[in-house]
Amino acid sequence: MNHRPITILIMLLSTVFLSGCWDRAELQDLDIVSAIGIDKGSDEVENRYMVTVQVINEGQIASGKGGGGAKEIAPVTTYSATGSTVAESLRKIAPKIPQELFFPHIQLMVIGEDLAKQEGIQDLFDWIERDSQFRTLFPILVVKNNTAKNVLKIVTSLEPIPSAKIVGGLESTQKTWGEFVMTRADKVIQQMSGNAALLTGVQIIGDPDEGNSLKNVQKISPPTELEIKGLGIFKKGKLQKWLEGDEARGAILINNEVTKTIVDLNCNKKKKGLSIDMMRSKTKITAKIKNNKPIIYIAVRSEGHISEVHCPIDLGKHKVIEKLEKQMEKELKEEILLALEAAKKEKSDFFRFGETINREDPKLWKKIKNQWDEEIFPETEVNVHVQAFIRRSGLRTKPYIK
Repeated sequence: MNHRPITILIMLLSTVFLSGCWDRAELQDLDIVSAIGIDKGSDEVENRYMVTVQVINEGQIASGKGGGGAKEIAPVTTYSATGSTVAESLRKIAPKIPQELFFPHIQLMVIGEDLAKQEGIQDLFDWIERDSQFRTLFPILVVKNNTAKNVLKIVTSLEPIPSAKIVGGLESTQKTWGEFVMTRADKVIQQMSGNAALLTGVQIIGDPDEGNSLKNVQKISPPTELEIKGLGIFKKGKLQKWLEGDEARGAILINNEVTKTIVDLNCNKKKKGLSIDMMRSKTKITAKIKNNKPIIYIAVRSEGHISEVHCPIDLGKHKVIEKLEKQMEKELKEEILLALEAAKKEKSDFFRFGETINREDPKLWKKIKNQWDEEIFPETEVNVHVQAFIRRSGLRTKPYIK
């Protein structure tokens, strides 16, 4: 029996029933959300959270008038509302806006410091995973010494959409400086399943009220700016401490998330008179069990080239390069030890050493995991070994000073 005509008929009928989008929405009927901020509300029940959304003014962006003329409209607008849950707060924003909020294009989430310290962020992300509108690919930042609402109100130069400016700055900073890392929502959710996390901070430099004006971008030097600043240590969802400078870079080195950075070394008697442009770094973490106790081993291998010299030194000599390599190894090791000291003091294993121990000896980890953060981790022996290699000295081997 020939079933071909029946098959063709079924396929034709299927195209009729499957064509079209039952839940489609026209762009002009939507308000695109570029960023969302969450702060602590006024009380612990009815107004637990204050949620702020940054909505793109599509007409202003499309016209290319986001530069800040005297009669121009701001490229984005913010709306806020409070509620017992994040979802309720978002629903309360609906009467304030002309169209339906559209979330798939969110570029950033920021969390206020008071909320992170007092209430914690462990319960914030359930709605993101449940709602099909959200993609967990956007980064999450913690606002240092201010609120998420104020951050989302700052008008930024060079990039008209403030959330895009922050994300772009975070990406470039991570690639070139090495003290910060872009932590996406999906990774934060994964970290929250444990007891420790590490999140990058953002800070308002200047007066937030001045930043909430187009005049902020009409000056060559804006009075109010947004700056990526600090790494927040989280324990059981709550912000414990900020890491800055060498501590922060040491933490990123251990987590194998440094791509490029600058390492300053002493040159003869001149303090920090020589700069190494570190181009690549690789960190490997292993664990061994000795006398039924875990020992952590951190091995770092870094390479770079000399980028600037402020002292009379002959870089054409092999012994001089070797000496600089030893200095670089010492400097990186000191930064790593500073980060380890901070983690142990806060009893927060944001390096996830516990996972390494679990892979090495699952039975031992099962015995100690409940006491790991509070009792065992702060006393665990950690051995650090750093190898540094200077590959090039640039186009000049002898500084003009010499």
